[in-house]
Amino acid sequence: MMRMTILGLALSLALSAAASGSGGSTPDLVAVLPPPPAAGSLAAQHELQTVLGVQASRTPADEAAARADNEHSVFRFADVFGSSFEAAKLPHTAALFARLVIYDKAAVKPAKIYWHHPRPPIVSAQVQPLAQEKADDWSYPSGHATLGYSEAVLLANMVPEKRAAIFARADLYAQHRVVMGVHFPSDIEAGRLAGTVIGADLLHDPDWQADYEAARLELRAALKLPTTPPKDGPG
Repeated sequence: MMRMTILGLALSLALSAAASGSGGSTPDLVAVLPPPPAAGSLAAQHELQTVLGVQASRTPADEAAARADNEHSVFRFADVFGSSFEAAKLPHTAALFARLVIYDKAAVKPAKIYWHHPRPPIVSAQVQPLAQEKADDWSYPSGHATLGYSEAVLLANMVPEKRAAIFARADLYAQHRVVMGVHFPSDIEAGRLAGTVIGADLLHDPDWQADYEAARLELRAALKLPTTPPKDGPG
């Protein structure tokens, strides 16, 4: 499929950069992401209609869930891991993913500035967002989606037994940005790609290995899972 081909190419570029020695710098997302739909194009018009359609159908429960996912926190994945997945009980995990929030923002900001893509409420007054974003915080790629998927890559490698549920939760976390009325679907897709690139990059970055391993062991112990996951397929 085209989506998987683009993802494979992007991952190859990111991992090649990591292997050549990036010196701890963030990936160049402009080099691996496709551009957003051009203003006034059929694709852009279709995206706006998608946002308006989601807006028309969102329920109070949808709105509450989307607002809750406005938080930049790996602990939104508690839906997957249960009550033991909280910062107070997992200090190494909290520290790793707090570091990831900062790293992701540093990677996403140049791409947002480069494309200068306006958010849905700027494109159309028909869009009624559930939150007001900063005037200079552009739409493409979605920072929340990028974070959700980079978190998912790390979590899925820590706990492969829950890989499917982890990525399903990342999908929902990202889609809630459309429900909020602050992102277009292409912003979410770009965030999915960006987050996957970042997560894969960090798994191969020596500067992150000690923090990652401490969090992995802590999380698996909290979930009462063996230190080494089974080699057979995830549950």
